[in-house]
Amino acid sequence: MVNSPALFFLFNVLFISLTQSVLLFLITVPTYIFVLIGTLRDAPSFGLPDLIFSRFLLFLILIEHFADQQQWKFQQAKKQYQKTARVPAEYKDIFTSDDLDRGFVVSGLWAWCRHPNFVAEQAIWVTLYLWSAYRAESYFNWSGVGAFCLLLLFQSSTNLTESITASKYPDYKQYQARVGKFIPRFSVEP
Repeated sequence: MVNSPALFFLFNVLFISLTQSVLLFLITVPTYIFVLIGTLRDAPSFGLPDLIFSRFLLFLILIEHFADQQQWKFQQAKKQYQKTARVPAEYKDIFTSDDLDRGFVVSGLWAWCRHPNFVAEQAIWVTLYLWSAYRAESYFNWSGVGAFCLLLLFQSSTNLTESITASKYPDYKQYQARVGKFIPRFSVEP
C-alpha cells in the first residue's frame, strides 16, 4: 500500500504509534467520568438505567465476539480449503465450497450487515460515552471526543477495506448492493 520506506515510517510514527495511542486514551475517557462521580459524597447509586447500560454493553460485546468468531472460522476454513480444495470436515456443516470460493463470509451476522463486528465495536464506545454522560447529567461533554473520532476512523478505514475487498473478489459488489455496511437493510419483497 505504501511503497516508500520513508512514507511508511512517517505513517507508522504519526498514525500507528501516535494517533492510535491518543485515540485509545480518548475512547476510555468516559471511565474517568465514572471515577470522578464515584468520589462524590452524594454520588447516585447504581440504578435501573445503569443496569440497562451495562447489559447493553454486555450484549454488544457478545455481538462483537460472535461476529469475530464467525469471521475467524470462515478464514480458517478458507485457508485449509485453498490448500486441499476440500471443505474441511469441521466446517462442512457451516460452509460450502461455493462459500469458500467466494472468498468472504456472507452468513451468520454477516448476512445482516457487512461489518457486524465494527458496528458492535463502535456502539460499545458510544454507549460507554452515553452512559458516562447520563451519570454526569451532562448529555454533551468533552468525553465524547474519543467515540466521535473512533466513528470517523471506522468510516474511512471501512471504505478503504471495502474498496480493496471489492477489487479482490468479484462477488463483493453484489454483496454490497444486497447487505448494508453497518445498518441492516430490510426490504419488503412484493
